[in-house]
Amino acid sequence: MEKLKVPTTMMTQHPDSCKYIPVQEEAKEAIFSLTSAPKGLGLEEAMVDFEGKLTPYQQTSQVTLGLLSKGIIPGKDVFVTPRISSSQEESVFRQLMTLMSVVESNYHSWKQTRIYGVREIILPMCTGVKELLAVRERVIDVIDLAHKEFKLSKDPNSIGLIPLIETIPQILEVETILEKYIEGCEEMGLSCNHLRYMLGRSDLALSYGLVSAVLAIKIALSLGYRVKEKRGIEISPILGGGTLPFRGHLTLENIENTLRDYPGVRTLTVQSAMRYDHGFAKTRKLAALLKEKLPKSKPIIYDEKTIELLKNIAGVFIKEYLKTFYLIAETVCKISDLIPSQRDRLARKSEVGYARDLPHPKTLTHHLTDKQLAQELSELEPKKSLELPRAISYTASLYSIGLPPEIIGTGRGLNEIAERYGNDVLNEFLTVYYPGLKSDLSFACRFVNLENASSFLPSKSIEEIKNDLKYIEKYLGIKAGPKTKSDTFYSTILETMKPMLKQIMGEEIGEIIKDEQAEFNLVKEWIIKLGNLRGGLG
Repeated sequence: MEKLKVPTTMMTQHPDSCKYIPVQEEAKEAIFSLTSAPKGLGLEEAMVDFEGKLTPYQQTSQVTLGLLSKGIIPGKDVFVTPRISSSQEESVFRQLMTLMSVVESNYHSWKQTRIYGVREIILPMCTGVKELLAVRERVIDVIDLAHKEFKLSKDPNSIGLIPLIETIPQILEVETILEKYIEGCEEMGLSCNHLRYMLGRSDLALSYGLVSAVLAIKIALSLGYRVKEKRGIEISPILGGGTLPFRGHLTLENIENTLRDYPGVRTLTVQSAMRYDHGFAKTRKLAALLKEKLPKSKPIIYDEKTIELLKNIAGVFIKEYLKTFYLIAETVCKISDLIPSQRDRLARKSEVGYARDLPHPKTLTHHLTDKQLAQELSELEPKKSLELPRAISYTASLYSIGLPPEIIGTGRGLNEIAERYGNDVLNEFLTVYYPGLKSDLSFACRFVNLENASSFLPSKSIEEIKNDLKYIEKYLGIKAGPKTKSDTFYSTILETMKPMLKQIMGEEIGEIIKDEQAEFNLVKEWIIKLGNLRGGLG
């Protein structure tokens, strides 16, 4: 398979914007995003998303044919890269149907250009090598069928696979996963001279907090480039994240911090909130900037001692985050059901939909050299099961009551790093390993309203958050509260919405009262207004 150019920007269909995009408009949206500026946004890759979504199987070919009609050649000028459904979380049947959509697209593009429009697919929720190789087997089966029925190429390398790794246990083992995957491909007779892998920021933060998510990504980037050194193959990591700091802080204003915090990333996602809530003009500027700067980003390969330190630091922040997370999770789940769904997604709990499980920190303890910390983490296992919302709804829920999730555990973590490992380690962490933390927290602290949040959350969790804010001010000089007139208006909306939100949640029965439709709709409108003010729904 010939070497392809690596796109620097990937448009996605995440429901993190304040604008609702029906599935019928998504093909047009992708074509506009991939059209050169100023007529389009000038992005270089579009993710057609089947994971947990009601995306029609024809959408991949709609995008492909739409691009061809404009004289844009997918697979050469720009890239169309479906995220297929997970066979583990949804079904093998749904996964096979999404793979057939790739065949249909390649059939149309091959007829017109003699180029395959879809060159790679993304596998979400990657659990390990066994799953990756099983999907490659299915891809080969589908390629064989396409050859038999449509006379397309029988080359098993014609469609590549991008693993999307988005849980900390797998992230910390990315070197092993990639190496064994390469070995498995070679045993199957597949070539593997260039590998893209994708790292998801959102689920990491949902399960283990802001700081640990950032550090896990940094470790995974370093481990991925180790594979390049050992195997002599090209490695091109993709970072998936949104506009709010909890989910990545991938914005025009914060791009220098992003480039510094994630060295070696070759592709960044440009999700819905960036395009619609920040606007097309900023998105075009961001696309142009990334096209220039990302190919020059130099990876950092950490030595074992540094990786051990980063894992231990992450463990401290995980511990403090989860102490509060377990206290508030049930309430946040209730609020999340009120967050408007801005894409046509499958239900969180249904026969074909799925929810995130509660985090289990015990699975991380063997990565820590600080054995006392490992013991403390192992004692933080959840007391009962709970199906979590998606990261976007979780983030939106907490922002909508006055507790930005970036705050949770972060201040206490900073203080514990200083006490456990010393001020020198804390200073090194802040200046070398996570210099963008101050920017992330400066943004989040503008939207803190603990008086409002205390009406929804247990008093113990509020006391912990007060400690977070105290230490954030002590170590970073950031004081929580509104900084602009817009921030003050934001706080006013929180307080105005509070009694109605409490009523809808049903304080006594603990359920959302659906028959109060007028109040229900008004709260949703306010939630969207809050999202507009902060530049992203979740």
